[in-house]
Amino acid sequence: MTGKIGFWLVVIALVSCSNQEPTAALASNDAVVETIGLPVYFEKTACFGRCPAFVFQWDADTVISLTITRPFRDGALANLALGSYRATLSTKEAKQWNAKITEAEELASFSTLDALYDSPMVTDLPSTILEINGHRVVNRYRGPDLSELYTVLEQLIASSEWQLQE
Repeated sequence: MTGKIGFWLVVIALVSCSNQEPTAALASNDAVVETIGLPVYFEKTACFGRCPAFVFQWDADTVISLTITRPFRDGALANLALGSYRATLSTKEAKQWNAKITEAEELASFSTLDALYDSPMVTDLPSTILEINGHRVVNRYRGPDLSELYTVLEQLIASSEWQLQE
């Protein structure tokens, strides 16, 4: 009987630990990095028109990165040249953005979506690739409406103070 009680105490301890607040982890340079939320990868590929092409990454801490492969022609990022950029969010900002992304992700039922929305017969459309917490969706043709989720990510990108990486 004692073995069963001990087993359940371990299970309860493990389950209760899984819902803790973000934790700190050691980075490769031994600095403590606080994990804020879920890792995000957001990419828009080039189109035949004026649309920008970029890759945005957030590894769930306070540092975000943006690589522009085709320039933004309008809006807050129109002054950024091609290249790789980094920005640092405050912990408060990172938590707020994570909450917005999580809300939009849940509203879209993102984790239940198929991995690919495409047609090999259509060759002239750009792709939007989004990966959140390891679930990747390539949305190029007749995919789900993820506009609210894309808008939150685009607002984060547009409001960040980007520094060119050399």
